[in-house]
Amino acid sequence: MDVLPTSESADPVVRVEHLAKRFRRRDGSTVDAIDDVSFDVQAGDLVVLLGPSGCGKTTLLRSIAGLETPDDGVISFGDRVQFSPAEGINVPPERRGVSMVFQSYALWPHMTAFRNVAYPLESRGPGRRNKAETAKRVRRALGLVGIPELEQQYAAQMSGGQQQRVALARALVSNDALVLFDEPLSNVDAKVREQLRVELLSLQRELGFAAIFVTHDQSEAMQLGTRIAVLNKGRIVQLASPLEVYTKPANQYVAKFVGTMNEVLGTVTATKGETAEVKTDLGVLTGRIGGGVDIGDHVAAMWRPESATLSTDEPVAANRLAGRVKASLFLGAATEQVITVDGREVRVQVPGAAVLPGGSDVWIEISEADLLVLPAEDA
Repeated sequence: MDVLPTSESADPVVRVEHLAKRFRRRDGSTVDAIDDVSFDVQAGDLVVLLGPSGCGKTTLLRSIAGLETPDDGVISFGDRVQFSPAEGINVPPERRGVSMVFQSYALWPHMTAFRNVAYPLESRGPGRRNKAETAKRVRRALGLVGIPELEQQYAAQMSGGQQQRVALARALVSNDALVLFDEPLSNVDAKVREQLRVELLSLQRELGFAAIFVTHDQSEAMQLGTRIAVLNKGRIVQLASPLEVYTKPANQYVAKFVGTMNEVLGTVTATKGETAEVKTDLGVLTGRIGGGVDIGDHVAAMWRPESATLSTDEPVAANRLAGRVKASLFLGAATEQVITVDGREVRVQVPGAAVLPGGSDVWIEISEADLLVLPAEDA
């Protein structure tokens, strides 16, 4: 199997411009499954479409593949337009030169693993290869995903993880510049899923293909993506590196969806440079401004469980909360403490097996740098 080039060309592998897709409900109303979405995918990029069910991520992926017909917008692969209603262009899926891995594996039950993987090479018209070259590529693909010994097995004779490896080999065998993944790991158990994530990432880096990966699993998005596109109601609300999405969420929705967040609502009473003071039910909290906020604005003061510290003595920091241990949840590498503060639960994650007795009085400290002040979306 040839290694794809990883250098950036003048044109991105995929360009989506102002894409829109509406579905009509039975009552005659419409819902915007994709609402004016634009983004690029460069060579070697792995963009994860992340969001809850119904946010539009799968519709967006299927539109890029040609399996859905949008209502408006432009989709280009390199310098070739694949979809543009204004130009009367809608290239069918089989001619877009893109591979796809489905959640359901989508293997032919009457074909062996070898024949399933060979199918794209045998069905693509002018690009068909002779039998010797096809066999070489198929065996190379099966070897890349670690199942060369299963080439004569049928789907019913394989585990879920093995079937998913066949589906992945089938996507890689054509050496396409773009591979699409529609929640491909959701049907395998946790241990196999972790292993497949590592292998998929390794293959993507080795072969250099661009990828778009749909998931609702935040950990999966963080582990796999070079960039994450967080979707909400058909729109991309943030497109950035996993680190930036986690540490600098664009808004309250992203902050709450990606990872665990403690949150208390309040009103901005003062600002100084990049920090703001927020009057809340838990007292005045000071943190860095994560969005356009001003004095008098209704905001959310937010912090990650691992960003806070616990102590039995009152700290001198400005952001300190007195609470009582409600429960200790042992997570293996860390323990999550559930603390009751003035009737509300606050979570603090500490390393190791630090199980605290229920009812213990503790203090929570949050640094100004770790407390994020964002406009409250329910204002």
